[in-house]
Amino acid sequence: MADLKNQLAHILWMGGSPCSGKTSIADLLVDQYSLVVYHVDEMFDEYRWQVTQENQPNLYKWTHTPWNDLWTQSRERLLEEAVGCYGEQFEMIVRELNEKSSKERVLVEGSSLLPDRVAEILREREQGIWIVPTERFQRMRYRERGKWVEGILEKCEDPEGAYKNWMDRDVAFGLWVREQARELDLEVLEVSGQRTIERNADIVARHFGLT
Repeated sequence: MADLKNQLAHILWMGGSPCSGKTSIADLLVDQYSLVVYHVDEMFDEYRWQVTQENQPNLYKWTHTPWNDLWTQSRERLLEEAVGCYGEQFEMIVRELNEKSSKERVLVEGSSLLPDRVAEILREREQGIWIVPTERFQRMRYRERGKWVEGILEKCEDPEGAYKNWMDRDVAFGLWVREQARELDLEVLEVSGQRTIERNADIVARHFGLT
């Protein structure tokens, strides 16, 4: 594990809950500090073909189950599956990053950066931060994320019920991430909409020691 910590010492990790502004913050930091960015959601489309039922059972189920069947599950079951999926995805991310020989400063951002998993490979506490929206901010902003949200809901028999389960799951995941990160003495930035995205990016940059 010590070797892996040293091999990934050039990595900055920015996790957190969906709809917290992680992607926008990452893009601002990349432009300002000449970082290489690794958007987890975008990269997953490139290696999802590696997912197998044997090695990534949670991801396999998630990618092979109709949206209607997924979003009719309970919040507790959805949260359990999300944590399982993110854990399997994190293993794939670490493997890919470790195989790259580049030592450029890389900023990795995405919800699959679970605090307990990242903590195992951090050489310095300052390498990681978790951004979590308040429940009010998350519920208010989610449907502003684009037509892909409505596209998913259109495939559900009860769109409003599916949306409620989706939001309840993400709110529960945000609370879970916040609690876990704080238990591990990792940095948490709560987003409520009172600060600008530029101000949040500056806070993150200072934590990473970029300024």
